[in-house]
Amino acid sequence: MKKLLSVLLAVLMAAPLLTACGENAENSDQSGNAGAQNTAASQTAEEQAPEETEITRANYPDTLPDDLDFAGTQLDIFTFGSDNCQKYDALGELNGDVVLDAVYNRNITVEDRLNVKFNFVAGSADWGGFPGEVTQILQAGTDDYDLIMEESSQLFSQSIQGYYYDWLTLDNVNLEQPWWYSDLMEESQLDNSKRFFLDGDICLTVFFGASALYYNKPVFIDYFGDTNQLYDSVLDGTWTYDKFADYCRQVYTDTNGNGEADDGDIMGFRFEQWGIPNYMSMSTGLNYAVRDDEGFPSLDIYNDNGIRWGETLYRLLYTDNISMLGSKQDTFIQGKSLFYPGMFDTAMALRDVDFDYGILPYPKLDESLDYLCGAATANGCGVAIPVSANKSKMSATTAAVEALCAESYRRVVPAWYDTALKIKYSNANIDSQMVDIIYDHINSPFIMMADKALGTGSIYTNAVFGSSNEGAFASWWAKNEKLLVKKLDKAIESYKNLP
Repeated sequence: MKKLLSVLLAVLMAAPLLTACGENAENSDQSGNAGAQNTAASQTAEEQAPEETEITRANYPDTLPDDLDFAGTQLDIFTFGSDNCQKYDALGELNGDVVLDAVYNRNITVEDRLNVKFNFVAGSADWGGFPGEVTQILQAGTDDYDLIMEESSQLFSQSIQGYYYDWLTLDNVNLEQPWWYSDLMEESQLDNSKRFFLDGDICLTVFFGASALYYNKPVFIDYFGDTNQLYDSVLDGTWTYDKFADYCRQVYTDTNGNGEADDGDIMGFRFEQWGIPNYMSMSTGLNYAVRDDEGFPSLDIYNDNGIRWGETLYRLLYTDNISMLGSKQDTFIQGKSLFYPGMFDTAMALRDVDFDYGILPYPKLDESLDYLCGAATANGCGVAIPVSANKSKMSATTAAVEALCAESYRRVVPAWYDTALKIKYSNANIDSQMVDIIYDHINSPFIMMADKALGTGSIYTNAVFGSSNEGAFASWWAKNEKLLVKKLDKAIESYKNLP
């Protein structure tokens, strides 16, 4: 549309010139070489006219002022010490790995643009140890760090205690830009009129946790034919857990002929206690919470949809030879599982498989819902500014966060597509369309983001895993509802009383 409008505008602007040229042609006998002069002038104008630049992901503009200069300000950033956070969120590495190079160059580009210097300080690599280090810093109230980069569900726990600034009160960050995960952040606060931590492309570990369902293309073709039927169901919104279960039932093959489902058989998928039940439950399309007029959540789990999901999960795990306990990764690589319900970073483990695989979003509970790709996004890192941070560096910090996130959107995420996912970022490729759908639906239900604080994230795993009947969730909820509701109510009351 923009190009069409430009062409029409150019025609309208050129109309008077065309009329003038016609008049000059009629008077050419009197004006000698006027026609030639007009032609030369027209050619010069065309050469000087700037070409319209097509807006692509690689050059998508941010809204930061062009003249920002922070005079070499050092920004001290305390980061989770895990290998993934260090490599893909913080430092990168100039070593020939396309993605790590992109992260490293992102930092250099932003440092040069804003005239700042990043000082990433790695804390503990232990999932349980690092939050304690952060809390100790926050309670000390020092200005040692300008930014905290930590697992989002831990940031949630700390944020409801009043340790972080509300980003909506700060400058430079534009949360309307496509590099910020808006839906995820709406689910990630206790009071939804504030944003105490941000999630976006600045931290690739959130992207890593997005639900991605891998499938073995040769196996699918052998059993069901054209793979387009999978893609079509995703695109037309009919990709549901019922349809997924049908494929899993039909693919089951008793390869050793012993009449029993065992490790050697071909099945829909395998699962372990932690992972698959949670990943699926966070990716049904259900939100599991509703918010009041003030923006505070209340649990909305025990309803028709919530009960139906509990029953559906039980059937997926324990009936009709759809699946069985086992290594979800090993059996997929060995060609014994049609599907591998994983995350985006699962692709790293599949780089050397000897068959073609495809990528799909997780199914929905039913067609009326939207895709929700929240497998483990709450475990990726977000960014937050301690209320004790040096105020004189605040604008430098916020500008750097926006610039880092924008540059990650432009360079780092496409580098991941091209290498780890083995697809070029092109809408002409059906697998890239599936990846775009997953990316566009990165989210996390509130109950998973609040898990570290309230113990709500593993409700369905705790209720259904190892159970013996479809009604297991209803029974579990009846025993635990009061405690969970009480914890949430207490957290909200405490939060409202913060100074």
